[in-house]
Amino acid sequence: MALELIPYHKKRVLIIEDMAEMRTSLKSMLNNMGVNLMETVGNGEEAIIKLSYNNYDIVFSDYELGRGKDGQQVLEEMKASGKMPASTAYIMVTAAQTVEMVMGALEYEPDGYIAKPVTLDILRTRLNRIIRTKEVYREINQFIDRKDIDGALEACNRLAVERPKFALPAYRIKGKLLLNEERYEEARDIYDTVLGIKRVAWAVLGMGKVEFQQGNYEAAQKLLEGLTRTKAKYVEASDWLAKALEAQGKYKAAQQVLEQAVEQSPKAIRRQQALARLADLNGDADVMFKASKKASILTKNSAFRDADNQIRYAKALQKVLKYGGMREQKIASKEAMVALESVKTVTDLTSLQLLKCGLVEAQTLFNSNREDVARIAYSGSLAMMGDDLQLSPDDKLDLLAAKLVMEDEASSQAYAATLLNEIGNDPRLLKKYYGVLDFHLIPDPQKRHALLKQRGAELLQLKDYEGAWEIYYKATRLPITDSDCQIAALQAAVGLYREGPRSSERLQLTNALFGELQDMSNNDPHYPELEKLRLQWTRQTQEDDDQSTTG
Repeated sequence: MALELIPYHKKRVLIIEDMAEMRTSLKSMLNNMGVNLMETVGNGEEAIIKLSYNNYDIVFSDYELGRGKDGQQVLEEMKASGKMPASTAYIMVTAAQTVEMVMGALEYEPDGYIAKPVTLDILRTRLNRIIRTKEVYREINQFIDRKDIDGALEACNRLAVERPKFALPAYRIKGKLLLNEERYEEARDIYDTVLGIKRVAWAVLGMGKVEFQQGNYEAAQKLLEGLTRTKAKYVEASDWLAKALEAQGKYKAAQQVLEQAVEQSPKAIRRQQALARLADLNGDADVMFKASKKASILTKNSAFRDADNQIRYAKALQKVLKYGGMREQKIASKEAMVALESVKTVTDLTSLQLLKCGLVEAQTLFNSNREDVARIAYSGSLAMMGDDLQLSPDDKLDLLAAKLVMEDEASSQAYAATLLNEIGNDPRLLKKYYGVLDFHLIPDPQKRHALLKQRGAELLQLKDYEGAWEIYYKATRLPITDSDCQIAALQAAVGLYREGPRSSERLQLTNALFGELQDMSNNDPHYPELEKLRLQWTRQTQEDDDQSTTG
């Protein structure tokens, strides 16, 4: 298409911009280019409504839109809903050049970007180029908009044959269509063909998705790990890598992958929700709190608002409610109740979600000094537990957390003992189980210390040095700690350092712990073991220092 023949007078345009001056300026420049059919909105929420009920040829969206949704979130939501036609050109207009903006924009693939300040010449040049590129895929997009997938696939084939310059982009679209249609073997053939010609990142990602969907989790992991190491802009690879790791039971590794991914692109709503869910599975309350809070903020008035995430956010706030300062407790109580009230507005909640919401509501009320109302809410929650409600071990751990607050010690401990027997030797669930008990015992240092020492000894016996170190070191931070606990923590540290991986933070903590025991008398019964550990530690760390020096 010749640039001068672009029929802008026929194009319907939506401008999403919170600044009135910029809206006026863009309208004036577009009018100068021949655009007559223009609408404007001042925020992301209005944009979602407009885009959901109208079709536009071109959308200009500012990245920063003041309060509420930004341009990235509008694009993410519209792509997920499928309500914006594939033929629409979505263009981000932004003055921001932060890593957060760049990664977010790359991830959701707008058709183009225009940097502020925008001049008529810049606008004309960039828009002409974007529209001309969009025209290349017009036939494919028309079939997609008509939901004629076979027609779109054939159009991809024609484009690849007739215009070889666009063969790889055509195959990329074809691969995505086949994945969406769950035609995995055909998608595999596409990615095999492309990778046989050139190792492009999107084909590696596509093949990783195929391997995952077909249950080849280790193969998916291998492909996706390589991609996340070499192609930072393919943050989506982290999502699928986390899924592949979780499918293999590698929950901690899956969480770590998503933690790194949200640092790159923190406004990705569903990734934050996925991180909160994994952190919950791992019993990592701090990460669950951060991720669920971020997701809760991002999903305000959003189609991605998730009942489970709101329940997790309210659950994560219990730590502040129980042990925070008075002002913090007041804020946390309000936020928890708002989150839980938003859950109750969902019309299709499952019985399990209703149970979990009720349990967290009861704890919130109890920890907000409203014990009578809390007991009513707790009784109402238990009434939902019919014989047909199947609770997973994780669900039962949530129930245990509520029982420890709401029931007498004998009843809750009896339930804890039964649950512990059911959990068996599952490392993840055991860690989470003892985490629930540990959290409950924070006000009772004596019992908490005894619990930590008991669990630490079990892990040390199993040579789970990482788990033992984590537990014992926590115990050494209690005011009532003893030499037994400190020595055991050092035993775990030495064993863990020997096995690897090495951590500079743990190295510093261990050195500091040795320092805390430097004044131990040689008459102390622990002294020989301390000196033995100190010698082993010195040898191990000295060897590493020597290797790094000579290397």
